[in-house]
Order: sequence, then C-alpha cells, then structure tokens
Amino acid sequence: MNWTHILMAGYAGMAIAVVASLLRKKGWLSKGSAIVLVVVFIALWNVIDIKYLQGEKLAQTADEKFDATVQQIPAWKFIAEHDPALMAKLRAQVMVMMKEGANEQKVIDAIQPQILAVQMQRLQFAPDDLVVAEMRVMMEQAAEIQAKSDDACFRFQYPAVKGGINPVRFISPEMLKRRLDTEAAMLNASYGPNKHTVTAEERANAQRDVATVVQPMAQKYGQDLQLLDAPQNAIGKEKLVCDMLQQLWGDVLALPPQKAAAIVRLVLASEEQ
Repeated sequence: MNWTHILMAGYAGMAIAVVASLLRKKGWLSKGSAIVLVVVFIALWNVIDIKYLQGEKLAQTADEKFDATVQQIPAWKFIAEHDPALMAKLRAQVMVMMKEGANEQKVIDAIQPQILAVQMQRLQFAPDDLVVAEMRVMMEQAAEIQAKSDDACFRFQYPAVKGGINPVRFISPEMLKRRLDTEAAMLNASYGPNKHTVTAEERANAQRDVATVVQPMAQKYGQDLQLLDAPQNAIGKEKLVCDMLQQLWGDVLALPPQKAAAIVRLVLASEEQ
C-alpha cells in the first residue's frame, strides 16, 4: 500500500471544500453536495507520483512506512507535533483498516475528513497574509490546469461528471512544492506568536463583504451560476464553469488582505460558530 498517496490524499482537499462552503453559505449548494465535492476532489490526489515529494526512501514495514511518510507531508507532520492524540488515533485506524484488507481509497475516505477538519480549523488562527497565500496558490493550481485544457480543468474540479485527470500531467512539480510549502507555513503560523484571533466584528464585516463578491456574479451569470452546484448540466460549458470558479476567488483575493482572509475564515468556520 502506497502511504504517500494515501496521506497526500488526506491532505490536499481544501480548495474545492472552500468553494463548496462559500456556495453553500449563500444557499447555492447543499451540505450533502459539498461533501460529495470534497470526496471526489480528494480521490484525484491518489495518483500523485511519489517522486514529486522528494522524500527519503521509505522503510520496509507497514508501520515504518507510515511513520516515515508522515514526516514528508506538512499537514501530517503538523498533526504529529501539535495533536499527538489525533495522530495516534489516525495511525491506529489506518493500521486496522490495512490489516482488514481495505484498499487505498477506503482508507482515504476514512481519514480525509479528519485531516480536512484540522486544516480548516487552523485557518481560523493563521495570519491574514498566509490565509490569502493559501487560497491564492490553490487557485493558481487550477489556473495552471485550465491553461492547458478547459476540459481538464472541469474534470479536475468535477471528476464524477466526465471522469477525472492525472494532475501530474497538468500541474508542475514546482507548483506542487509551492502548495506544500504554503500549507506548511500557514499551519505553523497558526500556533505562532502572530496567530490570529477571530472577533465578532470581523465576522460581521466579512458577511457584508462577501455580498460584494457574490451579488455581481449572480447578476453577470444568472442561472449559469447554478452550474457550480449542478455540473452534470455543464457539458459544453466547461470553460464557463472554470472561469466562474476563478472569478469567485479572484474577486475575493482582490480585496484587501484583511477582508479577503476574513471571508475565507468565515466560509470555513464550523456551522455552530
């Protein structure tokens, strides 16, 4: 079993989760649909080749392979350092599933929500500039794919509709490294001396600011905006869908960093917050 593929899959799913969360907050995407989008996006990362991680050669036993791979992937290394109890739980869960003969995708589906929850939670405490950097690099990844193929961009975002792609063919090793480095900086800063504290005033301002993004898009795209929630109806409009996703987050990131970061934190906050 390839631990690097599994752990990377549990690590890399925030981009579509952010988009889904924003749309759901505005009433355009059901909670169930958001979960589906996260799962299908995560599955793409199971095909990332280990050579792009540039880690040392893994040990031979299953336990050693798991532990060695954790040290190569920032989000997992972060959890091991800051929440050893969760890491022990995840490790035990993976080992049990492996012994029971579970395939890689079943392991991914089991651990991914727990890793994603950590990422989203720590974004609440990351400084503004690193929250913005995190979103920017994720959308640059999507743009890099779209520059090569609108159809590939659509398949990357919605693999359940037309089938996914192998992102290694479209995303450069340099871009993947930037994504990993940016994530590591964000996670570590969320525990640093300059960590952020969300206030009620910030949330109220973000709720007002997000309207400046979504309202013009609704006027510009009309019913086509619903394609982000119903991509099965977007055949022939693949470029439009990718363009809308880029505009959505491009408009957010064009705001002053304090406002952009506040919107990202808002849409990723737990429902009860």
